[in-house]
Amino acid sequence: MEIGNSRKRGTAMNIENKTIQTEKAFIKDAATGLKERADKARGVSQRSALKRAFAVAAVAAAVMLVSQSAAMAGVAATKHNFGSMSTATIKTQDTSEICVFCHTPHNSVPAQGMWNKQIPGDIYNVYASQTIVAAVGQPTGSSKLCLSCHDGTIAVGSLLNLPGPVSPMAGSFNVTGAGLTAGAISTTSASYIGTDLTNDHPISFNYSLSYPSNVEIKSSSTFPSQVKLDSTNKLQCTTCHDPHGTNYPKFMVTSLDNGTLCNTCHDKRYWNTMPAVHRDAITVWNGAGVNPWHIDMGATGYTNDTPDVQSCFICHRSHGGAAGKELLKGTNPATSAVTDEEWTCLNCHNGNAAAKNVEPEFNMLSKHDVKGYSGKHIPSRSFAGDPVRESQAALGFNAPANRHAECADCHNGHGAKAGSHTIGGANGNIIGSNILGSWGVKPTLPWPAAGVASTTFTVVDFTTVLPGGNNLEGYLCLKCHSYYGYGTSLINVPSGNADNSLVYESDPTADFNGNNPSYHPVFAQGKNMPLVSANPNWPLNNLGLTNTFRYVDFPGIGARTGWYSMTHDSTITCTDCHSSSSLAGVPTGPQGAHGSAEKWILRRNETGAGSTANFCYNCHRRDVYGDEGYVGINANYSRVPHPVDGLGAASTFYQLGAKTGNNSNKFGILCLTCHGGAYDTVNNVMKGIHGSNLPAGTLVGSQALAMRMMNGSCVESYTPATTLTAGTMQFRVVNMTTDNDKVCRYNFTNTTPTVMSTYDY
Repeated sequence: MEIGNSRKRGTAMNIENKTIQTEKAFIKDAATGLKERADKARGVSQRSALKRAFAVAAVAAAVMLVSQSAAMAGVAATKHNFGSMSTATIKTQDTSEICVFCHTPHNSVPAQGMWNKQIPGDIYNVYASQTIVAAVGQPTGSSKLCLSCHDGTIAVGSLLNLPGPVSPMAGSFNVTGAGLTAGAISTTSASYIGTDLTNDHPISFNYSLSYPSNVEIKSSSTFPSQVKLDSTNKLQCTTCHDPHGTNYPKFMVTSLDNGTLCNTCHDKRYWNTMPAVHRDAITVWNGAGVNPWHIDMGATGYTNDTPDVQSCFICHRSHGGAAGKELLKGTNPATSAVTDEEWTCLNCHNGNAAAKNVEPEFNMLSKHDVKGYSGKHIPSRSFAGDPVRESQAALGFNAPANRHAECADCHNGHGAKAGSHTIGGANGNIIGSNILGSWGVKPTLPWPAAGVASTTFTVVDFTTVLPGGNNLEGYLCLKCHSYYGYGTSLINVPSGNADNSLVYESDPTADFNGNNPSYHPVFAQGKNMPLVSANPNWPLNNLGLTNTFRYVDFPGIGARTGWYSMTHDSTITCTDCHSSSSLAGVPTGPQGAHGSAEKWILRRNETGAGSTANFCYNCHRRDVYGDEGYVGINANYSRVPHPVDGLGAASTFYQLGAKTGNNSNKFGILCLTCHGGAYDTVNNVMKGIHGSNLPAGTLVGSQALAMRMMNGSCVESYTPATTLTAGTMQFRVVNMTTDNDKVCRYNFTNTTPTVMSTYDY
C-alpha cells in the first residue's frame, strides 16, 4: 500500500467554514435517515423507533462535532467517506450517508462492531518466514472487516442493510472511481491487498506470545496509547491504522518518519545500539533509474528524501513487499517486479543514491553472482531468542544446490557502516565497518595437523572493528568457503581452473592452517620474519624484510595508507587479493569481493608499474621481483635474487612471448609459476597461493615445497640455496605439442642459480 507524505498534512487539515457547514449537513442527513429507518423497522413501535433513532442521531451529532475540533480527523473528511457529499474521488451518488458503508444498527454481522458488510469467506495465503516466531493464522477480528473491502472480492457498496424507509434489506450502492472494477477494489489500486497476504505485514497473531521469544520486538507494555492490540492481544490492521481517520496519511495511527511507528514494536538488532549508516544517512536520490523510495516522506517529491527520514522503508514495505522475505522491497528494473535480496540494495547502491556504485561489479566476468540467485537466501532462527542467521544447510552444507551469494550473506543492513578495512599492520585482517552486524565462523583452535581442514567452528558476530573481537574478515568468508559451508560436498570453482576446466575449490582452512610451513597471514602473522640484519644488501633503515614490500615506496612525506602500510609482519584480509579489478588507479571505488574482470575475483596490479594482472605487486615490490621485460634493480633484496636462473633480461621468466614470462603459466601471473597455482590431480582441486603443506619434490635433496610456498604451477622440486652453495630448481615437463596441461604452458630448463642466496634463513 503506498503511503503518502506525513509532513504534508498541514494544508489538508485546515478547517474552513464551508467544510464545517458540509459536515453539519452530514449530521442532519444521518439523523433523518435513522429516523426513517426507525419508523419502518419491522416489529418495532413508532414511538420506540423514534426514541432510538433520535438517540442514535444525537450520538452521531456529538461525535461529528468533536471531529470538527480535531482538524477533520473524523471519517467524513477521509477517503472512507463514500457518500455523495464526499470530496474523495471514490464515492456514490445513491446516498449521502457515511457510516452505513461499514456499520448498521440492525441486521449487522454479530459481534463484529455492528458490521454492515458480508465477511469474506476466502482462505487467505498468510505471511510466513523462517524468522517469525509467532504463529500466523487466518485473519480474524477487525482485520477480517478491513479485508471485506481491501481483498477486492466484495464491492465497496455491497451492504447487508441498505438505509432508508424499507425494512432491513441487503443490497448495493453504485460506488465508482479510479481503482474500482465492478465496484470492488481492483489490483491496480494502491488500496488493494488481495487474498495473498504473504507479501503483507503479518496480522491476527498473538503478539504477547511473540515476546520475549523474539528478542527483536518490544513488550506491548511499552506501546504508546495510539498503538493498540485487540482485546485478545492480537496485532490487527487497526494496530497501525485507524479507519475513522487520523492526522497522518493512509489512516496511520502515528508518524512513519524516522521509523516512529515501526520502532514501536520492532527493536531490530544493532539498529539502535550499533546503528547502520542507513539509519542516519542524509544522502538523496538523484532521480535516475528506479525510485528507491516507495513512500514520499520529505517535502513534495521523492528526490529530497533521505535514509534518515525513510528509516525502515529504505528496505521494507508493509504491503506489497517480497513474499516471505522480511517484506523487502527491491524493484528489478528489467521487470518492474518487487523482488527480494539484491535489488533492495542495488536500487540505491547503483550510483543513484549511495556513494559507491557497486552494481557494475556484479556484471563482471568473475563475481559473487547476486543477480544469478533468487529465493535461496533463507535467514532463520535456530532457537527462540536466537539472532537471525542462516543454517549450514541453507548455506550449502552437504546440499550444493542451496549455495548462493546475496548481499545479506556479507552485510547486515541494520549494522553496517561506511568504510572498508584498514590495509596493513598487525591488525590488517580485521573487518571493516561495512561488515559490522554480520557474522562468520571461527575455526576451533588449536589448528589440526598441517594441511588438514578444520571441521569444527564457533559462530561469531561482528560487533566491533577493534582488535580482539573475534572479528577477522576471514571468518566471514569461511562460513561459505570451508567445511562449514561445504560439508563433504566439494564445490566447483566458478571461474574454473587456469585452463577453464571444471575444478573444485580447496578448503581455505587447510591452506591457511597455522601449522603449515607457509601461508599468507589471513588468520595469523606470517612465519618469514628474519632479523633486520639478515641481508647485508638491505638499506640501514631498520626495516629488514619490509624492504621487499611497497612500504618503502611511499611517495612524499605523510601518513602511510593503503598498500604503503603493508609490511612483512602485517596481517591481511581475503579482499586484499579478491576484490574489484576496477580499483586500479581509482582507490575510491567500491571495494570488496563483489566482482572483477579478472578470474577468481582477483584484484589487478594497482601500482601503475608492471603487468596489470600481476596483483602481487600491490604488496611486493616489482623492482625486487620483476616481471616480463623487467629485471629488478634491487633483486638482491630478496633471499634468492630474481630471476632465479641468473640470466637477467635473457631469462625465460622475463622474456616477452606467447609462453614465457607471465604467459609461462595459464594464470597469466608470473609469480604463480613458482608460488601458488598447483593442481591436485588426485582430488581435482585447484591449489592457490593461500598457503601450502606440499612435501618435497622428486629431486634428491629437495626441500619441502611448502617451506617457500613453492606450490607453483610449474615447479617440481627445489633445493634451497645458501650463502655458500647454489640451489636447484626443477620444473615439470609439459607436453608442448598438445599444450593440455592444466596450469603450466612452458618447459623451463632445470637450473642451478649462478648466484648464492643473499642471506641464510
